[in-house]
Amino acid sequence: MQALLDSLKTKFQDAILAIRVDTARAETTLSVASARLLEIARYLHDAPEATFDHLTDICSVDYPEDQLRFEVVYHLHSLPLRQRLRLKARLTEDDPTIASVTGIWKGAEFLEREVYDMMGIHFSGHPDLRRILMPEDYDEGYPLRKDFPTEGRGWRSKFEFIPRLDEASIDVNESEFTDSEKSVFRAEPDVPSSQRKEELLLNMGPQHPSTHGVLRVVLLLDGERVVKATPDLGYLHRGVEKLSEGLTYMQIIPHTDRLDYVCAMSNNYAYVRAVEKLLEIEVPIRAEYIRTIVAEMQRIIGHLFWLGTQALDIGAMTVFFWTFRERETLLDMFEKLCGARLTLNYYRIGGVDSDFTPDLVQRMKAFLETFPEKVMEYDSLIASNRIWLGRTKNIALLSAEDAISFGCTGPVLRGSGVAYDVRKAEPYGVYDKVDWDVPIGRNGDTYDRYWIRMEEMRQSARIIAQCLDQLPAGPIMAEAPQYIPPPKELVMRDMESLIHHFIIYTQGIKPPKAETYCATEAPKGELGFFIVSDGSPRPYRLKIRAPSFVHMGAFDHMARGYLISDVVTIFGTYDVVMGECDR
Repeated sequence: MQALLDSLKTKFQDAILAIRVDTARAETTLSVASARLLEIARYLHDAPEATFDHLTDICSVDYPEDQLRFEVVYHLHSLPLRQRLRLKARLTEDDPTIASVTGIWKGAEFLEREVYDMMGIHFSGHPDLRRILMPEDYDEGYPLRKDFPTEGRGWRSKFEFIPRLDEASIDVNESEFTDSEKSVFRAEPDVPSSQRKEELLLNMGPQHPSTHGVLRVVLLLDGERVVKATPDLGYLHRGVEKLSEGLTYMQIIPHTDRLDYVCAMSNNYAYVRAVEKLLEIEVPIRAEYIRTIVAEMQRIIGHLFWLGTQALDIGAMTVFFWTFRERETLLDMFEKLCGARLTLNYYRIGGVDSDFTPDLVQRMKAFLETFPEKVMEYDSLIASNRIWLGRTKNIALLSAEDAISFGCTGPVLRGSGVAYDVRKAEPYGVYDKVDWDVPIGRNGDTYDRYWIRMEEMRQSARIIAQCLDQLPAGPIMAEAPQYIPPPKELVMRDMESLIHHFIIYTQGIKPPKAETYCATEAPKGELGFFIVSDGSPRPYRLKIRAPSFVHMGAFDHMARGYLISDVVTIFGTYDVVMGECDR
């Protein structure tokens, strides 16, 4: 990394404003002049010594007291060199404009639209810069700016869009809509109508029976073939990032459960890891083993849910019932572990809420004895089924180059033949203490992504079995009194512990003034949390890098040329949950 930084100083001497290396958190931040950002970004992408081929995320931070009010943050990742770089540029409130990087990374299209939608930053050269999570006609401002109230600006008390029964209906006059408003969802709007084929716009959703959440996809069709597919997101947008700015670090944990309700444990894990990285907390080894076991249990649950619903969407009902059989067994264990089955809340900053009991260990071992056979049963139903093969083979092809350019991760990226897994590339938990493999695909089609998830379930079972055999004794919470409350048994009988508990839960913990990004391999891909701390008990800025949102940016690319019936299959191949996508 140092050689790269020296090269940047030499090549872009006037444009490099600051370089900050955080050795404690192993992070490097590069601040550059906004006017030169595009040039520097292209160099970081193309130069052999950099090769930042993967755009992990783009976000923004608002500093209303500064002359350069807005900070645009690019999280770059070099997959070949396994190194990350945070690239920053500052903008004024009078002219919050910066060059778009969509010509370098395809995945920047959706990410820049989100920054524009939430913060009001304009990206010059963007092909389709408009709101993405908020409604198209939302005119109250930009929700993530610091001067925007968390509760909104009062429009919710009016509900003018809901007609009253005692009022006459309003006839919509087509002439009231501008040409630009009419052509938002049209393909090739500049092509004269005389040269355009007959086209049909089909709204799939937002209540389509085969979508895994509330999503609208506007399909432009040439007969049965998809010419263009435009996702319309935001139906489940709840403003979690805005809400987090008013919550203490511990209060945010339950909100992560609700992002991906299918894999709540993974979201908890990703968030507490980010906070621990910010606080520089070392988690006890027994807690790390338990965390890894629970994370892989959740991975199996997530993949079982995906397999059952994906098969059901294609027409295989039996698979749905069989996968839910094993899912229920694991959910029963979760219920014994933390008292819940869906919106789970088990991970804690510094460890876990409760210890594994001998009964849970035995039940998990019993499950692992039969689970590989169950996976073979699923395979026997669909792996060579003519209908399944016809609906998945050579459908939604995604090359390795395109998968990287769109910022894909998880099974979607590995299905295209890219052997990137956060658990291997940046080991956490005890993934470096057990033996397991990263499966990769060959063709980058829907079938490969199915096979990846099937193999990952087998690998998860391997990981869990080894962790159970190696499970050491010891505490399940870290020793960090300034950040971690005392055990409940002490709180009930010791006054000092009671006071300590009261202070932490009422005033919150106060991390150092710093920032960090932490990536976790969730079942759907890389789930990342970017936290900016100003030293207060609440995060100054919390950004969630949701794999479902990033993957939706590749939807149009993967859907073009395929049939209407393939759209549902393509949507399912991402394993998207709209709660995580919309946040």
